[in-house]
Amino acid sequence: MGSNMPAKENQNNPKREGGTRLNKFLSNAGICSRREADQLIAMGLVRVNGKVVTAMGFQVQRGDDVRYDNQPVQSSPPIYLLLNKPKGFVATQQGGNIKKSIQELVRTDKYQKLPPVGDMGRTVTGLLLMTNDEKLHRKLANPKSRYNTLYQVTLEDNADAADLEALTNGVRIEGQLHKVKSAAYILGGTKKEIGIDTVNIGPGLLKKMIRKRDLKVSAMDRVLLAGLTKKDLPRGRWRMLTPKEVQFLNMIS
Repeated sequence: MGSNMPAKENQNNPKREGGTRLNKFLSNAGICSRREADQLIAMGLVRVNGKVVTAMGFQVQRGDDVRYDNQPVQSSPPIYLLLNKPKGFVATQQGGNIKKSIQELVRTDKYQKLPPVGDMGRTVTGLLLMTNDEKLHRKLANPKSRYNTLYQVTLEDNADAADLEALTNGVRIEGQLHKVKSAAYILGGTKKEIGIDTVNIGPGLLKKMIRKRDLKVSAMDRVLLAGLTKKDLPRGRWRMLTPKEVQFLNMIS
């Protein structure tokens, strides 16, 4: 016979190292006090990743989908920060363990632990979004999402017209064809300087595409990211997104 009982999260190892206790998570979200949260958990009213959790001490991990009364719960208000990353800094969440991380540039306790959206590595410069909005993280990481990124790329050698055409027509990486929206010489620059407009292509993949043309990148700067620009944002500085900018990001499909 089938059962209508809700599935329960595996409770043999409720702590799931390195997370936040579920009762604290609910309390931080303003749902209730920790004591009241314990009661809600014991009653089976809280789900994590679609499964009911009743174990006291269960720890929520980053990226978990926590729901109370079938409504999503976020432990803290969403924060959206835009950084103009300088060269030599790496985008990582383990800022305290890595020399010259982007966290050193965001010198406030409130924002310092915000995870970056995507990895830029040390050599790539330009726009980097940092947010605790898990839904937006997943959306921007989805290869099917449609948003533009514009890069200014400096090469060690000249790129010819065939190279630009090849990037637009598509370059095969590990059996998959990747195309940029457009590639052109930067006005007033040399044939070593090109502007590349892409749809949801990160700097790592773009470098691989360029290497397929036997070209080496000496500098790469992301100057536009999903409608966000570097206007009034000097290198190494950051600012909060406006409500209108956040609304635009949430409209990305």
